[in-house]
Amino acid sequence: MKYDIVIGLEVHIELSTEKKLFCGCKNEFTHEPNKNVCPVCLGLPGSLPVINEQAIEYFVKLAKALECEISNFSKFDRKHYFYPDMPKNYQISQYDLPLAKGGKLLLPNFNKYVFLKRIHLEEDTGKSIHIGGDNLKEAKYTLLNYNRAGVPLVEIVTEPVIYSVEEAIEFLELLRLTALYLGISDVKMEEGSLRCDANISLKPKNSNQLGTKVEIKNINSFKFLAKALNYEIERQSQLLDKGIEIIQETRGWDEKTQSTYSMRTKEEAHDYRYFPEPDLLPLKISQQYIQAIQIPLTPSQYYQKYISLNLNEEEIMFLLENQQINNLFNNLLEYTKGNTNVNAKSIVKFLKTDFAYLYNNNQIKWEEIKINNIINYINLVENKSIDVLNTKKYLPEILHKEMNLTEFLKSKNLIIEEDHNLIEKLIDEVISRNPQAVEDYLNGKEKALGFLVGQAMKELKGKAKPNTVSELIVNKLQAFIKN
Repeated sequence: MKYDIVIGLEVHIELSTEKKLFCGCKNEFTHEPNKNVCPVCLGLPGSLPVINEQAIEYFVKLAKALECEISNFSKFDRKHYFYPDMPKNYQISQYDLPLAKGGKLLLPNFNKYVFLKRIHLEEDTGKSIHIGGDNLKEAKYTLLNYNRAGVPLVEIVTEPVIYSVEEAIEFLELLRLTALYLGISDVKMEEGSLRCDANISLKPKNSNQLGTKVEIKNINSFKFLAKALNYEIERQSQLLDKGIEIIQETRGWDEKTQSTYSMRTKEEAHDYRYFPEPDLLPLKISQQYIQAIQIPLTPSQYYQKYISLNLNEEEIMFLLENQQINNLFNNLLEYTKGNTNVNAKSIVKFLKTDFAYLYNNNQIKWEEIKINNIINYINLVENKSIDVLNTKKYLPEILHKEMNLTEFLKSKNLIIEEDHNLIEKLIDEVISRNPQAVEDYLNGKEKALGFLVGQAMKELKGKAKPNTVSELIVNKLQAFIKN
């Protein structure tokens, strides 16, 4: 491309607090429509909001994980606009004194930070359900569910420092995992607890001047984010090639047409007529309160740790996508200290294969898992000391019962105890029966060795290790060369 891509994201994360942000209604919008509502979240005359401390605690956890500067003094503001799913006709949000500024999130694949402009706390709106069509234009009528109105919502605004669709996807994925690991949100895009707006512009290659930005609203999946950004890059580049000026506007993504469409011209801050929320006092948070809130390792920190263990991206994302499996991995890793035969890669291999099969079939009892059995099993597999294929049917027992694993497998005749006289005899027979494979190997065809090893292993029926068989065959064939 002859243009540089510049992207900034505005991400909204609903907090999984017990109650809504300013009232005592339950934070659960999948219940019967309009069940969890009250005069406060409906904005009825005379109702007064009261801040939810749990929402502040969850916000501070996220702000600390993102290395933000948390404000000791902030305030809430009224953001005025009309939309049917917002019963007050204004949203309680934050404008000039947000709860946190700055911050950053590392993108390990790109070896760069995405810097944040601000993160703030606000209330969510209700939900419009369009009947007879997918959007307002196509619908015959629209129903309103206010269960979500007043749910605590964190808005994270990045600086325009994302330069590709791939960077945008990695940022959103790591941000999602960060909230999940902190236990502050279920971050389900399909249910709206994680939503994303993307600002995108193009500028001439290596130019210092930013282009005109276009905002794409309410993207509710990673797939749609990639599609919408790629479409908009193509649309804007074609307009610029023709000398047509880009209009600053808000656009939506239409999955049917696989294109963005114009919704409205882009609003500026003054269009919302912000002013301080008169029914809420300014918010003061002490340094002692902030310091007392502890957070676990973040996905970005885990990512850096796993890179140092020589895990690749696929292995790392497998671990990070499931917090229970990730915790198990770290417990197994801690247990292996001093054991040179079991390493990070061999543990991940076990978790991705045998363990994942049992997990996907609901055969894992987390509270009964025996760490030492898993390590001993991986050790035997890595040393090729067991008949792996026939051992798998005993894995649920191995994972959950106290046992001497070696003795248990011996009792099932699954430990490979090598009889070298038998191995040599059967190898000699395989070599004599397959002269063409022997000739191919002697002529430099390495694949022939794999064939001979396979034939010998078939004859030995699990009574020898593949390495042992391979070494013996190579030695015998090398002797042919010398002769």
